[in-house]
Parts: sequence; structure tokens; C-alpha cells
Amino acid sequence: MKARHFTWILLMGLLGILLPSRWSMSSPAPETPPQKTEKASENAQAPLVFGMTPVVGKEATAERFRALTEHMSLELGRPVSLVVTESYGDLIDRMTRGEIDLAKFSPLAYVRAKRQLPALQLIASHVAAGSVNYSSYLVAPAGNPHSNIKRLRGARICFADPNSTSGYLFPLHHLLSLGLVPERDFASVEFAGDHRRCLEGLFAGRYDVAATWAGALRDARTAGLDVGELAIVAKTGRIPYDAYCLRPGLHPGLAQRVQTVLLELNTLTRKGRRVLSRTLSINGWVPGNDALYDGIRHVEAKVRQAIP
Repeated sequence: MKARHFTWILLMGLLGILLPSRWSMSSPAPETPPQKTEKASENAQAPLVFGMTPVVGKEATAERFRALTEHMSLELGRPVSLVVTESYGDLIDRMTRGEIDLAKFSPLAYVRAKRQLPALQLIASHVAAGSVNYSSYLVAPAGNPHSNIKRLRGARICFADPNSTSGYLFPLHHLLSLGLVPERDFASVEFAGDHRRCLEGLFAGRYDVAATWAGALRDARTAGLDVGELAIVAKTGRIPYDAYCLRPGLHPGLAQRVQTVLLELNTLTRKGRRVLSRTLSINGWVPGNDALYDGIRHVEAKVRQAIP
């Protein structure tokens, strides 16, 4: 009870400091690529397309964020259409083509999307489980001989997605720091597509080791997987939470309202707790800060040097 009380006090302090009632956005970047644009009058009947990666699978992710989408529709006074893309890369591509209005990017996917689309508008990052960042892990069944970090060679390893931060980039960087090159030192290397399928394959015996994050373990427990039988082989780093971005060219008035809806919603209120109860432990949002993701860029650059 004491730990829970401390976490709640910490969260109240964090959100109280970072989430005042209204926020002002910086002006959109002047350079707008040839994508769909809003007329000054704004078509309030056109759905706002909210896209996100299939972090715990398409259906499970859609179910987790349905209440948030419905809340946004009510607050904005226009329909909000939730789209869970086929992959992390698919979300980047669809945002680049202007098919997504608001995207919830994993940190690495954001860094890569921003590289392709410099005018992307970062408006917020979420806070979850009382923190602004989370842990990346390598996990294995407790009885598996590869559950020891010194015995990883020869394992069948599963990563979530090539654009996943906790499900690929940080675990890969950690393995390289140990002198382990997956394609050389492991029996097999597979990408499951999302964290849920990675963990399901682990329990089914298709893999010996999986790369994932703390939130995926909590979600897997909710889905009935006995994650208590897993051993943490390695903690591979702390990562800032997801980046919420608006496409270039979105009407400034609508962009402002979308940001405000996110920043004003948090679990300090009864409504916030109801709306966010099924999300992946999201407590609220803080204003976006691109510099927060510089650590991701640094790790990505080191991995590229090690594996051209």
C-alpha cells in the first residue's frame, strides 16, 4: 500500500506540474509537403484519422484505445476514426502519404518518421504507470537454458518489429555491447510483428528469448499468459514513451484542439480514469519535446555503425 500511495503522489505531482489546463502550440512548420490540407473553414464532418502501431496486436490495440477515440470524438465535435496499421513501418508510410491525421508513434518509429517528414508536428508524449519512460527487456521462460545472459548463444530469438524501440533497437544494442551479433550467434532470428505475438511464441516454445517491454508483460498477464513464469534475461534500457504527432498541413485550429484534448485528459479525474482504464497504463500526456528522443537517435546511430 505504501508503494502504491507513493506512486500516486508522484504521479499527481508530475501531472500537476506538466499538465496545466490549457497549452499553446508553436506554429506549424512553414514547409508543407504535397499532402491533403484543411480549408480554413474546416470540414467538421470529415473524420480525424488516428493511427497507431499494433503494439500488442491489431485487435487488442484497437480495443485498448476505443474509449479514448470515442472521448476525442465527443470533445472535438467530429468523428475520430481509429486505425491500427499492419506494422510500425506501415504507420510511418501512411503518415508520410498524408493518410493519417494524428499518429501515436513508438519512439524509434517517431525518429524515423521525423527524418522522412521534417514538418511532422510533435504535440505530446504520454505518461504511463506513473513515469515518462519505460524499461526494455529480454525475457525467457524461467526453465530455459538460455534464460542466463551468459548462455544466449545458440538461442532462438524473437524481436517485435524492426521499427520497435523496446522490441528491437535497444535489445539489439545491448546484445551488440555483449559481443553478440544475432545473425551470427543465434540459432534463429524472427520478427513476430508485435509484442503480444512475440510473447505468445515464447510460451508456445517457438522461441527461447524475446525482446519486449514492461507494458507488454502487463498486457499479456491481462490476456491470461502466465508471465510470472518468465525470467528477465537482461534490462536493455529506459525509453521515453510514445510520440503523438499531427500531419503537416492540418488546420491550425483543429491541431490546437487535438493537443488540448490530450493534455487535459488524465487519471487524476474520474472521467480520465474511465477513458484510460483500458489503455496500456496511460495516466495522461505532457507537451511534446523532440529533444526527449535524442537518446533514441544516439542508440540508432551506434547500431548502424556496428551493423552497416
